[in-house]
Amino acid sequence: MSNQAPRESNDRLNAPSELVHAPRSPILFGFALALVGVLSPLAVRAAAPANATRTNSLPLYELKISPTEWTKLQRNPGSDERHPATFIAGGKEYSVGVRYRGDWARTWPKKPLKIFFEKGKEFEGNEVLNLNSCWRDPAFVREHLAYHVYAACGVPSSRTRMVRLHLNGQFYGLFVEVEQPEKGFLKRTNLKGAAVYKANSPAQRSDARDLGNESSFRAHWEKETRQAEDYRDLQTFCRALATATNVNEFFTTHVDLDEYINYQAATALVQNWDCFNKNHFMLRDTLGSKKWLMVPWDLDRTFGDHWHGHFDEAQLPLRIGTSALPGPTGWNRLYDKFFNEPALRARFLDRLETVLQKEFTREKLFPILDQWESELRADVALDRRRWPNRGAGNFHQGIEELKRYIDERRAYLLREIKAQRGK
Repeated sequence: MSNQAPRESNDRLNAPSELVHAPRSPILFGFALALVGVLSPLAVRAAAPANATRTNSLPLYELKISPTEWTKLQRNPGSDERHPATFIAGGKEYSVGVRYRGDWARTWPKKPLKIFFEKGKEFEGNEVLNLNSCWRDPAFVREHLAYHVYAACGVPSSRTRMVRLHLNGQFYGLFVEVEQPEKGFLKRTNLKGAAVYKANSPAQRSDARDLGNESSFRAHWEKETRQAEDYRDLQTFCRALATATNVNEFFTTHVDLDEYINYQAATALVQNWDCFNKNHFMLRDTLGSKKWLMVPWDLDRTFGDHWHGHFDEAQLPLRIGTSALPGPTGWNRLYDKFFNEPALRARFLDRLETVLQKEFTREKLFPILDQWESELRADVALDRRRWPNRGAGNFHQGIEELKRYIDERRAYLLREIKAQRGK
């Protein structure tokens, strides 16, 4: 457990020239990856047969895709064009479209996949399947664990599970499956009919700012549901936020405050610094409360994963993501107003302290990590042979690093809560 004092003066946080250089379009990194020897997955490097020895019962998926379509996909990984394939699970076959997903992750040797099912022929109620690669993560389960923590804090969150994927009859990799926030998700979380907006701005402007006219909101947010409707609800919300003089009244009127506080508490626990102007959804409970809430997305840069590339950072301050301390890509207008309002900040600190004591503990999380390590060990070994990553290190050491983060983050946040209450 760390005994260091809080590092709000950390030069990594106070150096804007460094913060803006988070790896978004890493040409040099992509070139370095090429040096590890990236081969076509149809010519599998050290290929494990489809019936390779397994010691667990992970869900098994298979993709069958023609060499021609796979080559097209490989040649343009940045494209969102879907390529026809067959998806097989539980003895059933589905006609699907496949593409890569993500931004930086599309430059990795092992890329995340997005699989689209035909309307009316969904897989387990899902129209879309997200398979994230975990290639950078020494522990393989950061994203899986982060969604677990959000859910434990009461946040409507995507379900996740680790799955084994075969490609054309051969082992392709170990992935984390992440539920898409679509109709099934909304029904499960009692948000049926909600308007869902994905923070998807190429210019990193999906930060609850007032963008002006509706066309600007269309350019920086992607509407996932109720697509026949306009963007005026989001436009109205962001304009009301920008002009609010009574912040308490704004949040009471427009925001599902309990849900939002849960979201921010979980964000602090897992140290999710990559969500201030991307990697989240804004939801309006259109058929219910009419209020807004946030849903997490793309949680791979959590649990100590720092924008400089190391995995042992546990002391990012609670105010990161505000105008006073922007993250590497910017700050969030909604969180800034929330955190700087004393009464709201006090409620946040109370909730954070509660989940620190009840959910973010050794007793709750270490047994989960031990179980996952046992279940995944054999498949991680296969994956690392299939997709080498010298920087990822040893799987067991990666799990131990996660445990150290939990101890150190707990200690730091307890100090932060005390310091914030003293202001």
